[in-house]
Amino acid sequence: MGDWSLGSVSATVMDLVPSVPTALSGTRILEISDRKRQYVEEYVGETIGSNAIGVKYQDIIVNLTAAQVCRSMILTGVDASSVSLGDFTINKGKGTNVETAAEVFENMAMEQLRSLGRSISFFKALG
Repeated sequence: MGDWSLGSVSATVMDLVPSVPTALSGTRILEISDRKRQYVEEYVGETIGSNAIGVKYQDIIVNLTAAQVCRSMILTGVDASSVSLGDFTINKGKGTNVETAAEVFENMAMEQLRSLGRSISFFKALG
């Protein structure tokens, strides 16, 4: 695996998260992935280019983006707690699969980020 672009991240998220509504696909996912790239950049204290996302950051950005896409799906009214086909309906009980997926993606990403560590700088105050 080489360096990825935000488009690669978006395509991977589309593969991971089923039934993404058209309101979120395309440019919207690119915007979300760019914000998550910036978040990781600030967290680790290193520059991550939007067209040169290194291997060690790819999964983290994909998981953070997938979590945000799932949360956005909930906000746009995707009903993933029940599935209907004609008169046949399956109810999956309390909570939705989308909520659970968002939590799983975010937890995985934060665990991966913590394993990378943070860049810490110390400064001496004058005075």
